[in-house]
Amino acid sequence: MKQTRVQTKFLLGLAAILLFFVGLSSVTVYHNAKKTLEEEAYEKTELVMTAMAANRKYVREILRPKMYETLEDETFILEAMSSSFVSRSVMERVNETLKDFSYRRVAVNARNPHYEANSIEAEMIDKFRENPEMDEWHGIVDFESRRYYMRFQPEYLASSCTYCHGDPADAPRKIIDLYGDSRGFYRTPGEVVGLISVGLPVDLSLAKIKESAIAAFMVGIPLILALYTIISVFFNRFIVQNLHNLLDIFKEALKDERDVSDETYSRNIDEIDELNQAAKVIASELKKNRQQLENYTEQLLQGKELLQSVFDGISDPVILLDHCARIKIVNQEFLKRHGLILEKILDLTPLELQLQNQCPLTLCEDVFREMPDAPVTKEVRLPNGEIFLIYFYPIQSTIGVVDNLVCYVRDITEQKKLETKIQQTEKLVSMGQLAAGIAHEINNPLGVILCHIDLLKDEPELSDEAKGDLKIIEKHAGNCRNIIADLLKFAHQQRTVKAPASINPIISEVVSMVASQFQKNRIDMVMELQEDLPELLLDVDKIKQVILNLLINSSHAINKDGTITIRSSLNRATDSCTVVVEDTGVGIAEEKIAKIFDPFFTTKPPGKGTGLGLSVSYGIIKDHNGDIRVESKTGQPTKFIISLPVVETGHE
Repeated sequence: MKQTRVQTKFLLGLAAILLFFVGLSSVTVYHNAKKTLEEEAYEKTELVMTAMAANRKYVREILRPKMYETLEDETFILEAMSSSFVSRSVMERVNETLKDFSYRRVAVNARNPHYEANSIEAEMIDKFRENPEMDEWHGIVDFESRRYYMRFQPEYLASSCTYCHGDPADAPRKIIDLYGDSRGFYRTPGEVVGLISVGLPVDLSLAKIKESAIAAFMVGIPLILALYTIISVFFNRFIVQNLHNLLDIFKEALKDERDVSDETYSRNIDEIDELNQAAKVIASELKKNRQQLENYTEQLLQGKELLQSVFDGISDPVILLDHCARIKIVNQEFLKRHGLILEKILDLTPLELQLQNQCPLTLCEDVFREMPDAPVTKEVRLPNGEIFLIYFYPIQSTIGVVDNLVCYVRDITEQKKLETKIQQTEKLVSMGQLAAGIAHEINNPLGVILCHIDLLKDEPELSDEAKGDLKIIEKHAGNCRNIIADLLKFAHQQRTVKAPASINPIISEVVSMVASQFQKNRIDMVMELQEDLPELLLDVDKIKQVILNLLINSSHAINKDGTITIRSSLNRATDSCTVVVEDTGVGIAEEKIAKIFDPFFTTKPPGKGTGLGLSVSYGIIKDHNGDIRVESKTGQPTKFIISLPVVETGHE
């Protein structure tokens, strides 16, 4: 059945693998035992080889020379002087006790035909002659239906052996009589003339080793059957069942994704093939989904770039925050204003930013703490006097939760100043109209009063006390007339007559007028006038009046012991000349700054002024298309700043 195909293949493969390893183990046992047998045989043959080599060396080096020395006629005794004969004879006696050993010392064209090399020995002699570096060969060979462990060593002709194996004419007579003169002669020293072989029959031992290997194989069969059964159970439990569950999941998930499922599963395929089919479908779907994701990502990136470009196109700072007030997008104006880098401020709140100058958003902690669900506007004034209007626009999700907050920061400092100037102008216009009406209404009764005072002064019957009272009345009526005259001047400005003039001489002249009086109150005058200022179109008398008013106001603010500094400079950025009058007085409270140019408003004690001086000065400067403003705080120096435009000089 289909459900068992993978299991069947696995179990068949497992059986083959287990049988292979059992067989490999049996073969390994066989070869290891065989190797051990060869090592033991080698050690036994080593004993025989060493003993026979010692016998031959004794014959050549001790016995044979001694025999020649004893037998002066150089008689050759085969049984005592032939190393081959002695070694064979010794080995024959050894074999009487150790029948398993086979010792042969043979040669090609041997003198004694009984010791002629057989085919295997002749082959080994040729191998030693062809490979002079070989000093022995050992291994198992088949010979005469039996298996032997054989060890062969080449036999080299020594120089002392040439007597018997060299020229037949020089050989001992007994050798010739025994073997003739055709075999075993004409050898040269160092020539491989034969070999020594020691053999042990190992066919019985090999048979036992083979039986042991077969026994090991037979013992391994039950073990592999038990292992096979255990692995089969675990494979079915942990692999096959989970594989079927996985296939069921894939089939359920992909039944709507492929139209070939019935055809695919009707074929004779196993679970792995089914997984392959499912994997192909999944890979295809993943590829399609990945392409869609890439398209969506590209669209999102394009949208983000478009949104960023829109943000950057706004000349005021704009920030997009998430629901936790963390920064997601800012425009270039915000970064430029505060000297920030986008990558370093993402995911920070405005309160966490390290800023070069103060940001108005840092004063909006209450808004960030509770995200508004409707647009909110907040006006913020910084300590340096800048005023900002901040618009907060919440962006809600489909379920009404605020996901993001757009913060639009607008600098309205100049707008506020302009509004103040407009309000000031409107006040001056209104107060001028009111002053004109009041002046006309009061002037007529004052004229009647002064006329009757003149008539009464001529009465001869007036007492001195009455005449004194009339003088007091006349004096105060005159003061009232002077005030009315100032009001009329304020209401009906005299025609301004402008002519080219330099501002510095005007300042110097006014300073010289008041310097001596100021010195009495220990007020120092300091002039810092920029040279080579361009000429301006000025009504010199009115400008003198403005500067004089400012200097008198500064002296009143100082009272005694202080400094008044007056500066002039050219502002090329605005193409205007600037005059600054700065004193070391007590300063002006912030709440009074907005009213400082209002008619009849004064910070002086009663009787010290009418409150019209700065209003008149304001009108004069405006008539010159200039600007006048004040910078002051309580307890700090006060600055009055006049700006007069530089224009082409000429008469009006």
